[in-house]
Amino acid sequence: MSTRVWFRVHSFTGVITGLLLFVICWSGTFAVLSNELDLLVTPEARVESGGPPASWGTIAEAVQAASPRATIRGFSAPLYPASAAQVRVDLPAQRAVWVYVDPSTAQVRGARSYLNLQRFFRSFHYNLFLPEVGLYLVSLFGVTMLVSLVAALVFYKRWWRRFFKLPRGRGRAFWSEIHKLAGLWSVWFLLVIGVTGVWYLFEAGRADFGDGKGSFAGSGTFAIHGIPAATSDPALPLLPLDALVERTGELRPDLAIRHIFLGEDTAIFQGQAGYLLVRDRANQLHLDRRTGALLYDQTPHDYSLYWRWSDTADPLHFGDFGGLWSKGIWFVFGLLLSGLILTGTWLHAHRLAREAGNRARHRWPGTAAALAVSLLVLAASVPFGLIEAQGYGPTVGDSRQFPELAPGVAAVIAGWIALTLAILAAWVFLLWKPEVLQTARGREIRRRRQADLV
Repeated sequence: MSTRVWFRVHSFTGVITGLLLFVICWSGTFAVLSNELDLLVTPEARVESGGPPASWGTIAEAVQAASPRATIRGFSAPLYPASAAQVRVDLPAQRAVWVYVDPSTAQVRGARSYLNLQRFFRSFHYNLFLPEVGLYLVSLFGVTMLVSLVAALVFYKRWWRRFFKLPRGRGRAFWSEIHKLAGLWSVWFLLVIGVTGVWYLFEAGRADFGDGKGSFAGSGTFAIHGIPAATSDPALPLLPLDALVERTGELRPDLAIRHIFLGEDTAIFQGQAGYLLVRDRANQLHLDRRTGALLYDQTPHDYSLYWRWSDTADPLHFGDFGGLWSKGIWFVFGLLLSGLILTGTWLHAHRLAREAGNRARHRWPGTAAALAVSLLVLAASVPFGLIEAQGYGPTVGDSRQFPELAPGVAAVIAGWIALTLAILAAWVFLLWKPEVLQTARGREIRRRRQADLV
C-alpha cells in the first residue's frame, strides 16, 4: 500500500475509535497510581512510619476487638512505610469494607467502603462497568491501537532518525510535529499496552468460547489444576493466624506475604518470591485453617510459558512491578498516550477546517455513527456503574444503599468525571463543527497583521 493509504488507515482508526480509546487510556492512566491517590486522599490510610511491624494475628485481633461482628476476609500489606495495613471485612449489613490498621501499633485507624479510587479506576478501565461485553469491548481497542501504530510507522518515513528532531513552526504545523515526536517516544509503551490488551481479549475468549480455562490453579473446571479442599474435621478449632503465618514461613521462607485470604476452611497466602515480573498470585500457598496442612504450593517455576506470560501481562500493563518509580513512568506515558489521541483528533479537525470546501473528502464515513455509539456505550456505563457501587453499600431494611465514600475519594471521582466529560464535549464539538478552528485561526492572523502595522 502507498504511504497515503497508510496515513488514511492511521487517521481512520484514530477518528472512528479515538473517543472510546481515549476514555480507556485516560482511566487506565489513573488506575496506575490509584493506590497512591487513595493514600493521599484517605487520612485513615496514612500512618507515621517507624517501629517493628505487628504480627498479622495481632492486627486481626485488633480489628475483631473494634468490630466484634465483623468477619475478616483478607489482608493487604502496606505498600509504603507510611501506608496502613488494610483488612477486608464483611459486616452484618455491608460486605467488603476496608479497615485501616497501623502496621506497627496494630491501632485501628478507621474503616471505609471497598469502593475507593483503586476500585473505581480499575473496574472502569477493566470493562467500563459493563457486564459480559465490557471486557471484550475494552480489549478490542488493543487491536486498533496496534493497527494505528503500525500504520504510523509505515507512513512516517525514516522515523528512526527523528527521535531528536525538535518541533518547528507555528499552530497546526507545530502540533503536528509534537504529535509525531511524542508518538515516537511512546512506541515501546504503545506496544506494551496494545499487546497486553490483545492478550486479555484472547484470555477472555478462551475462557468463554474455548476450553473454559482461565486460571492455572483453582476450584472447578475454570482452572487447569484443581486445588484440594481441606479435609480436616470441622469440629476442630481454627488455628491462630500467626500459627498459619509461621507455618507459611517454614514451607516457603522465600515468600514475602502481600495478601492473605481467609476462607471457611483454608487460608491463602500470596506475594513475591524473587521471580521477575509476576503478579502476587503467581506465588501462593494454601493451608488448612484447622491443621496447617499444606493443600497447594505454587511458584512461577511450575508454569508453562503460557501461564508465565499470563501472570506477567498485568505487571507490564499497569507498570507496578518496580514500585513507585515504574508506576510513575507508566503514568507519564499514559498521559502522553492520552494526549496523542487528543492531538490526533485536533489535527484532523484542523484538516477538516482548512479544506472546508472538500470536507466530505476528509470527513470519514461513519464518524457521526462512531461518535454516537461511543457516547451510548459511555452512557450505558452509568447505570451499571451505579449498580456496582450499590453492591458495596450497606443494606437497610430490604434495600441496598449506596456506600458512603471518603470525602477525598468522592471529590477525585467527581472531578475526574467532570474533566472527562468536558474533554469529550470538546471532542465531539470539534469534529462536528471544525470550522470554529478556522475562524479562530483567522482572528489570530488578523490580530498579528494589525500588530505588525502598529
